[in-house]
Amino acid sequence: MRTILLAVAALLVVGTAALAQPATVEMNAQINLGYTYNTQSPGGNAIYPAFNSDTQTIFADDEVEAEGFTRHNLTTVPGGWWYQYVDLNLAGITTPGSGLNLSAPDSTVTFDTRYYQNDVTNTNPYGDAPVFLRLYTYGEDGNTYLGYRDYSIVYATQPDWNNPPYPTWTTVTVDVNNAPNISEGGVFDVSNVSRIRWYGTDWSGGGDDFVDFKNLVITPEPTALVLLALGGVLVARRRRS
Repeated sequence: MRTILLAVAALLVVGTAALAQPATVEMNAQINLGYTYNTQSPGGNAIYPAFNSDTQTIFADDEVEAEGFTRHNLTTVPGGWWYQYVDLNLAGITTPGSGLNLSAPDSTVTFDTRYYQNDVTNTNPYGDAPVFLRLYTYGEDGNTYLGYRDYSIVYATQPDWNNPPYPTWTTVTVDVNNAPNISEGGVFDVSNVSRIRWYGTDWSGGGDDFVDFKNLVITPEPTALVLLALGGVLVARRRRS
């Protein structure tokens, strides 16, 4: 009986941990599975800029550096807000109406980023180089906006944050449920996250600045699920003893 219980416990731990595997988008290649329901990205690209004339360039591994990345080119002149998206449905990580469940206390969003501002064409280089993060809940069609959660500034080169500018990469980890300065709008559901957005400002840019992203990892914290499974096995064992 003890052997059986241990085997069941092992299976439950493996199963529940698998349910909480991190969702990874390396950002070194475009992902397009042919879905066209997202009106922000009607061509089906999972990684895309939106709302202005900004463009993106995706570099494969070893094309520029050992690890590839996505570059958001801040081409809007005069400078202003920029918006870079990753749609997890279009990437094949989630399905419309069934996004990632990030309700566990230690769920995280981690990514690498760096910001470049041209010190000739930008009149205030690195005085305005922030990155914000937003998570979204969308409807069952993958296109109907329901709500969002914002995470203020998560990267910046100003003294208050002291992150290095380009070319140094900074790894940013956002605590989904316990980060400071969280705000929400609409009907956001932390158990149904299917799209993320990085965004920020570049007020003094002259069209030559850019922001780079790579190694996006969204991690539902598995500990609670594993403990729940083990607790169930222990209860079963007590009933049989």
